[in-house]
Amino acid sequence: MTDENTTVAQLRRAVQDFSAKRGWTDGENAKDLAMALAVESAELLEIFMWIHSDRADSVRDDGRAFGHLREEAADVFWYLVRICEHFDIDLTRAVCDKAEKNAVKYPAR
Repeated sequence: MTDENTTVAQLRRAVQDFSAKRGWTDGENAKDLAMALAVESAELLEIFMWIHSDRADSVRDDGRAFGHLREEAADVFWYLVRICEHFDIDLTRAVCDKAEKNAVKYPAR
């Protein structure tokens, strides 16, 4: 699966199926999912914690750090998808709706 050939719906199903098969969806609640998303976001931020802003892009050139970044990005996405499933949020529609609001709030130059 890649971004080029996978839909958001396919990813959502894959995350939900994987989670359900492991019993991770049993008794899930919004608070725990939101906290997990925050923790994973913090883990992604931690990669950049001691790197000067001018060198932050250098993570791309460090195989180990870049691999860690990929994993944490996946974890953040994972929990965002789980939250959307929990609340029956159509993520694509939500992103499009927010873009429309932002277009009004921040018009193009």
